[in-house]
Amino acid sequence: MMISSWQQLSEYKKDNYASGDLVDRQEMWLMDCIKHNANTEFGKLHHFSKIKTMDDYRALVPVHSFSDLSEEISKIEKGESDILFSGEAIAFERTSGSIAGQKLIPYSENSLLDFRHAILPWLSDVASEYNLTEGSAYWAISPATRDAEVTEGGLPVGMPDAAYLGEDVIPFFHATSAVPQWVGTVSDFREWQLATLYYLVCSRDLVFISVWSPTFLLSLLDALQERKHDLEHILLNGGTMSGKSLAKDLLAYEILKTYYKNMNPKTLWPDLKIISCWADASSLPFYQQLNKQFPDVPIQPKGLLLTEGVVTIPNQVGHTVLSADSGFYEFSDSESNIKLAHELIKGECYDVIMTTSGGLYRYRSHDRVVCDGYYSDLPILRFVGRGDCSSDLVGEKLTEEFVTRCFDGIPGFKMLLPVHDETPGYLLVVEEQSEQSTDSVRDKVETRLFNNPHYEYACKLGQLQRLRVLRLKNPLNMYLMSPEHSGARFGDIKVPSLCIKENIFDTQIGTAA
Repeated sequence: MMISSWQQLSEYKKDNYASGDLVDRQEMWLMDCIKHNANTEFGKLHHFSKIKTMDDYRALVPVHSFSDLSEEISKIEKGESDILFSGEAIAFERTSGSIAGQKLIPYSENSLLDFRHAILPWLSDVASEYNLTEGSAYWAISPATRDAEVTEGGLPVGMPDAAYLGEDVIPFFHATSAVPQWVGTVSDFREWQLATLYYLVCSRDLVFISVWSPTFLLSLLDALQERKHDLEHILLNGGTMSGKSLAKDLLAYEILKTYYKNMNPKTLWPDLKIISCWADASSLPFYQQLNKQFPDVPIQPKGLLLTEGVVTIPNQVGHTVLSADSGFYEFSDSESNIKLAHELIKGECYDVIMTTSGGLYRYRSHDRVVCDGYYSDLPILRFVGRGDCSSDLVGEKLTEEFVTRCFDGIPGFKMLLPVHDETPGYLLVVEEQSEQSTDSVRDKVETRLFNNPHYEYACKLGQLQRLRVLRLKNPLNMYLMSPEHSGARFGDIKVPSLCIKENIFDTQIGTAA
């Protein structure tokens, strides 16, 4: 079905939405995957031909980490076929590396189809539920952070966002995009930023904004103020970027002047109906900031869409439910018992173990979720943090999930970093303009950190320094623009509560209080 309009998108789900019992859907997906990949190097090694049920699969295939599959992935990078999945890879994607370093994830034709089985029904729901019948959309387009990259075998690293939607939807994607695709090829950050702002300011009919991290949109709103004179110059010089008419640019200029007086985004985009972005774990405070910036616009939490594959997707009422037709999912509880999707208990936390068409079999993603109940028979899952993000300087073992809870009620940017001084300790980075005093912030966070008895004991023994606080003018941009994120898409970068890469703010540590 070729989709070129909002109306066609809203009707997509009527004919293209899987239903039925969760257990049956999961077993059907898994058996199709096993059958399709039985003759691969991995499939032969793990006796895929003998697998007839989910229990067979779990008995014959162990749980894997990325390092367990690195040898096979290296072969795929060199262009070898039938290694983890049938045929050759069509491309690789690079993870953001915000926690554990960047990884190259191979994509097959079927793994892209699995993304589409999640994303298109969600977009159809958005169009239908929010009555999107006309207007433009901003599909976050990050700047090109490096020259076109290929693997040793000549396979491309990175794909345009439109590739995840499929050829049938590309006409709609291009027709509704407020910002043209060429902007994503601009490698100079400030030029990309100015071009993006120009097209957004000129998109009076904007109805939908879809970004990954809320920090991406917040940074663009900050840049609207910082690049005021550059924007006004372009608009007054008559569409030097797009060929738009002088009259339209002058109208945008007048509207922009009004915006600078009231700082209300509705002035720029009066028809905006919905924003989609991450809203959980360390993204929550930035999601809350967006709510303040857009008080009259619903902001829908995005699901857990990993580079490795889809875990959850918002349903028609906005619950992030398991994407049951995009992979096979298992969940490890606090006692390392591995559960199937229908066995999850409300209120319990789990580590995600996923099987994908991209050759990740029983792959531990290190993402932690809590089950918030069920919608029909689909578990509602909320992301709470990375299980592989922890700091253990002297035995205290702080996790990101715990640190995130310690930040409750502290406004603005905040990030905890380990510092390996002669006497180690932790540095809390906050915004310079924070309303709360340094002492107040330190006392609140440290009191909560003391809920970890090992941390409190280490501080009392002098093994750890007491918490220090560093105020920076714009820590968010400093983090996003750090060399640590070279090669990652700007809009994909998560801002963790606990950052184990202490050198991010090293040049400023001497001024910490």
